[in-house]
Amino acid sequence: MSTVPSSGTLFSADYLNLIEFLAKMKMAELKNRSLDRGITILEVLAALGACTLAELHKNSKIPKSTIRRLLGTLIARHIVRRSVSDKKYRINIVLPVHERTYIPENFPINIDAIMTDAMELTKEVGWPSDINMLQDNHMTIIDSTRPMSPFKIFPGMINRKINLFGSATGIACLATMNDDEIVKYHERTKGDQIWGLARFDLTLDHLLARLNFNRECGYGTRLIEYTGGETILDDGLAVIAVPLIKDKKPWGGLTLLWTRSHREHQDFAEEFLPSLRRAAKKISAKLG
Repeated sequence: MSTVPSSGTLFSADYLNLIEFLAKMKMAELKNRSLDRGITILEVLAALGACTLAELHKNSKIPKSTIRRLLGTLIARHIVRRSVSDKKYRINIVLPVHERTYIPENFPINIDAIMTDAMELTKEVGWPSDINMLQDNHMTIIDSTRPMSPFKIFPGMINRKINLFGSATGIACLATMNDDEIVKYHERTKGDQIWGLARFDLTLDHLLARLNFNRECGYGTRLIEYTGGETILDDGLAVIAVPLIKDKKPWGGLTLLWTRSHREHQDFAEEFLPSLRRAAKKISAKLG
């Protein structure tokens, strides 16, 4: 016997409630599927750098009509853009797609909250900022405000490992440590041509002298020999950094980056170091 009301009869309250429940379930299913597909598109763009509609379809297996609709929303939200020069779609944010890693034990649960302070810093001074975390024997880029800077800056790469001894944030962290702590990092990386001082042909004594100089300046800078990281020869950037403190120990570092040909370190620091320190103080307070 059919449970569906016949034509001309009133729908019962239970039947209407059932229809409403099923409609909500269907809407939730469609929203979840759209969200999953949107994330897939972002991952493809982040992995490939730039794509045509056909390339997005090929790599995501999502129907082209659906991709067009999702791209419309992503472009309206300024998450994705379509370049004028080659008509390809590009992502405006940085995603950690280059390697799948577990979240570090010391990773801040409130990353969005501390990014707010980095974003406010960039809004104030214009130049972008990276948040780097001290992890094992290297620094790791946690997040960056490079996409929101009005200046054309070499794009960052989230989850990228950078040299502790060569990077500005590494120097800023090391400058807060005593000599015994610094020696331990040196011993763990001794002779390592990627992560150790051997990469720069420097001795421990040279590093300690350099750290004394940075302590006097009040900020960290890159070693002259370190011009971009582990995956590029030279990104054309100059950097100043101050430490981020958690539980009275260096947790990581906060940077300001600019094009190296624009200004000297001292001149740049005289104008922007106070703002950088204020932002770092706020972030350190949130780290605990």
